[in-house]
Amino acid sequence: MQSRLITALMVTLLVCFSIKVQAYRLPSSDILEYQSVNLTLSPQQETFSGQTTLDINYLNSTTEVSYHARALAIKSVKLTHQGQTQALNIVKPNEFDIVTHQLTKPISGKAQLIISYEGEISQNTMGLFVADQQSGSSYIFSQLQEMEARTVFPGFDAPDKKTRFEFSVDIPKQYDALHNTPVVSSQVQGERKIVRFAPSHKIYTDVLALAVGEFHSIELKDTPFNSVVYAPKNTVLNLPSDMSELVSNTIRFMEEYLQYPFPYSKLDFFVAPIDGLAGMENVGLIALNSHHIPDLDADGFAMCRFRKLIAHEVVHMWFGNDITMSWYNDYWMNESFAEFFAAKVVKALYPNEMACTFNPQSSAFFDDKHSARALRSEVKYRGDNEAIGQLAYTKGRSVLEMAELALGQAPFKTQMRAYVKQVAGANTSAPIFAQHFANTPWFKTFMNAFITQSNYPLLTLSKQNAQIVIQQSSFDSGQDKLWTIPLTLKIWDGKALKTHKMVLDKPRMVINNVPANAQVFLDTNGVGYFRYLDTTGNGEFPVAQLTRAEQASYIDNQEALAMSAKIDFMTYIDSLVQIINTLPHGALEVSNALSTLQDTFVTLIPESLSLEYAHYLRAQLPTIKDWSARQANQNGGLWLELYGINLRVPSAITAAKQAYKNASLSELTHRTAVLRAVVANASEQEYQTLLAQFATSDKQVKEDLLDALGYGTTQKQVKAFYDLLLSDATKGHDIDYRFQFPAFSPKHRAYVGEYIRSHKAAISQRIAEDKLQWFPYNFITACSLKDAEIVKNTFADWQDVQGLDAKLNIVLETINECAGNAKLSLQSVHDRLETSKHSL
Repeated sequence: MQSRLITALMVTLLVCFSIKVQAYRLPSSDILEYQSVNLTLSPQQETFSGQTTLDINYLNSTTEVSYHARALAIKSVKLTHQGQTQALNIVKPNEFDIVTHQLTKPISGKAQLIISYEGEISQNTMGLFVADQQSGSSYIFSQLQEMEARTVFPGFDAPDKKTRFEFSVDIPKQYDALHNTPVVSSQVQGERKIVRFAPSHKIYTDVLALAVGEFHSIELKDTPFNSVVYAPKNTVLNLPSDMSELVSNTIRFMEEYLQYPFPYSKLDFFVAPIDGLAGMENVGLIALNSHHIPDLDADGFAMCRFRKLIAHEVVHMWFGNDITMSWYNDYWMNESFAEFFAAKVVKALYPNEMACTFNPQSSAFFDDKHSARALRSEVKYRGDNEAIGQLAYTKGRSVLEMAELALGQAPFKTQMRAYVKQVAGANTSAPIFAQHFANTPWFKTFMNAFITQSNYPLLTLSKQNAQIVIQQSSFDSGQDKLWTIPLTLKIWDGKALKTHKMVLDKPRMVINNVPANAQVFLDTNGVGYFRYLDTTGNGEFPVAQLTRAEQASYIDNQEALAMSAKIDFMTYIDSLVQIINTLPHGALEVSNALSTLQDTFVTLIPESLSLEYAHYLRAQLPTIKDWSARQANQNGGLWLELYGINLRVPSAITAAKQAYKNASLSELTHRTAVLRAVVANASEQEYQTLLAQFATSDKQVKEDLLDALGYGTTQKQVKAFYDLLLSDATKGHDIDYRFQFPAFSPKHRAYVGEYIRSHKAAISQRIAEDKLQWFPYNFITACSLKDAEIVKNTFADWQDVQGLDAKLNIVLETINECAGNAKLSLQSVHDRLETSKHSL
């Protein structure tokens, strides 16, 4: 009897636990078979109305009818079941945006819901939003990823509820309408026009799209689906000449690699200055931010990034859209698979211009602290996935590339094809993917280690008893975690280059069959999601034996080690100076070195040491006499910023001011860099003149002014900049991340904190609720215990912002780590500056 009681209690607990876990999701047995959505709207109106019909199959008998809705005013709900129609009471959604109607009698099988409602058109890039109101040519567009479709129509707004949609819109007759599918009819009725679209493929709500406005277009000739690029009439379309070729070849590459055809029958693009968005993989109508289209004279790196962006969005048609995560906890699979294959596309099609595809990226590591969310973790609210940030793209891609390197390209491709064949058109998850590699004993623990844990390992090589030993530990101190890491080592014995494969799944392992005096490079192909430190004393691995991707990895790794005081800081700085002094001025390596030197003024060097440190660098770096020639380089802006802002070189400041004076802002070369250098050296009157130019500039110039005006040097200038950000003049621009610019300067951080603290209400009105959680990141470059206290006090009254605590903890962890590391790094700076003084 006791055992039965215990069993009964366990069952009860399991049921309760299951109900608790699933409370934020619609019942899995409720199947949405079809949905039609009819909207009446106009870019000139702040609200819209709609009616939607949901054809549902209730597999289990139920007395509850549920669906998602948020920020919608429901006017009526009618349920038809077995020929009987009843009106349902209006019910408010719960905290997870789920509306639940209680029925007096249970129903099962097929039923139909008809819901009439009204909604609001947003001013932010969420849901249905309106843009370009000030230009007189406003238009409506949509951004429904993720959990935003429920602000446009009631429905099953979840990735595991894929269905076919049929849209129609009632709009003013002068406007056009675009959607995922082609127009099947357009009928003018007085001053209105009814546009009906063809039914969609079976898709999920995140990738639905709608645009209403006055548009112009360019056809991408010879593409497989006769793709068309649309844009609002005031947006100039200067597409790269190889856009058609890129789209076509991306499709062909993916079809051949996966042995699976393009899943849809339409592939168009919508280009507009969409704030906070680089691109969005809407089925049949990919969204692109016009600011990410490179200039006609863009350098190879900028072109590479654009090509990877296009490839990324096209790849999403397979990964994310056709093969869809079962739930948002596997959102990383959408983005990482797209990023992984986009890099492959660019490498295959543009082998001479693929530097942007090198992995790992420093940004992938920067946010990955112990307190960060793991790639795969529980998701209940939209903000939960927002919390992962870029890690969903970069960390997951590294996991895939590490697996491919360990398994070999051909076996990996075979397994990918088998995986795609199984899940085509359906939903997937990390366990389903891992199951395809079940014959590889280490694969499951390897993947789980990287996607269910935050942070990343530091791999250290040492020599013990005439053997080379490799050990792992958490890169950030404070927690010990264990990873399973497949490694392909490059071994150089002074004569020949060999490779050695191993799987590190213990804290410490001996590398067998490797000479004790060999030089070892750990990050073959530059894909490892780890940092590495060599303490063997065998010397540096010969750079000439490394590929460009591996060299990029090495440089990135050394920066991470220097910033964390794991190697001598000034020795590292000297290596950057050597790169700048010896390589061609426009080389990518020089650009990276210039950026890193700028970052040291922001993240490490205190105000009290800034002038002396700048003096040391001025003495080591090249003297530039002809700034016009230097600015002709693609990286001329980086040279100007370092010399004009951080080093305060008079000739650079003069060059920036002359460029600003002699050209209109719209024609200014390296505009952001010039403006930053001018702002950083501006008097109060000069700053006010720059500030006044914002009102009369076009949108792209305004974007660059917002990226420059935060470099003011006085509190008065900082206040004027923040007041501008919070004014109506910046509506339609992203303002959240731009609060960080004044905080780059240590002397401003206390004032920045006080301004943010006292303007919480105004900030909250301008920034979307799920993005507010990121606001502590405006202090991510701070590096002292004093700064940590400023940040704590700034956000002491922000605890009502969902997700903010987690972000605040990451920022504080970063600041405290930096403060601890800074003791050793600053000692290195002090020692070098003292030595430099004595040598004069």
